[in-house]
Amino acid sequence: MTLRRKDSKLLILCSTLVTGGAEIIVKALCSGLPELGISPVIICLKEPGEVGESISSSGVELISGLSRSRFDPSVFFKLIGIMKKYPRAGILVIDHHDAVFWGAIASKFVMTGKKVLCSHSTGLWSTGRSFSWTDRLVLPAYDRIVALAENHREHLSKKEGISGDRIVIINNGIDIARFHPVDAGARAELRRELGISADDFVVTILAALRPEKNHKMFIDAASMLIREEDGPFRFLVVGEGEMEAELKNMTEELLPEGVVRFLGRRDDTEKILSISDVSVLSSYPVVETFPLTVLEAMASALPVISTSVGSIPEMLVDGEEGLLIESEDTEALVKNLMLLKNDNVLRERIGTAARKRVVRDFSVERMINGYAGIFSE
Repeated sequence: MTLRRKDSKLLILCSTLVTGGAEIIVKALCSGLPELGISPVIICLKEPGEVGESISSSGVELISGLSRSRFDPSVFFKLIGIMKKYPRAGILVIDHHDAVFWGAIASKFVMTGKKVLCSHSTGLWSTGRSFSWTDRLVLPAYDRIVALAENHREHLSKKEGISGDRIVIINNGIDIARFHPVDAGARAELRRELGISADDFVVTILAALRPEKNHKMFIDAASMLIREEDGPFRFLVVGEGEMEAELKNMTEELLPEGVVRFLGRRDDTEKILSISDVSVLSSYPVVETFPLTVLEAMASALPVISTSVGSIPEMLVDGEEGLLIESEDTEALVKNLMLLKNDNVLRERIGTAARKRVVRDFSVERMINGYAGIFSE
């Protein structure tokens, strides 16, 4: 892509950058945009977070610590001072409530480039809506709102009242060089590292341990399979969060020791996926928008069984690139896990098709070009 203005600045405004889907996208943009003539500057209103620190260590300019509270009025003046240092710079705001509010207010007093708000939510767990009342006050200040898929666009239009001509769709993308299938030798070695037998049928869920992810359905399915099937199932839970203690107690009550392993937060999820046989997402029909973990599993040529929620039906074709089930349908999850366990050909066919779909439609390069295109208009 050829940009009209070379070496233009893009201010990326957020609250903080801890581990999460939106934060991973910001890191990818910081890596890829400079090659397209756009130099990002990260502004974290609070602390940088682990992702922010990683971005800063790579040489990207990062400014943090502007805010002492969510509505600290001094942020207004500090942001104006920063924006004046980068006249006519584009502004990309992540949908953190304080960033949305102060980014819109401060930019009204400075000559800036295009102002874009990137939404990563299809409703919050508590309210069913993506934006708070303070967000809605300032939404008109943004030139474009980024939606992650068509389903997400419909949510923003119908539920949030945003005009369709202000919404642009940019699908999330992932690093297909990092997430990829491995050969049998590498797979066996990685399994040995984790103490997993070559004969184990490994089912993995990668999701924060929060209520909306419905890990209880995953554990119930594991319990049903162990009761009904003699096969060597192993279930891996990757992630951390508020539900951890409750889920571990539930596992101890329902399943023999060692059948389910809680691996916590991992920075090597590509290894976990490469030794797995199936990936599961069991979320309720709220908040899921365009989950990176589904793309990561698909890129690893791993068949995904997911509840048909959010934009996931746009990410894979049911029966060809993955398997979709209704939310809370534990029996369907068990049935599909048995189907994939007993049919190696089907498992390989779905995994191969899933990898091809990600390579074609959901690469990180395609996503970066999408954001660069907005700011080069």
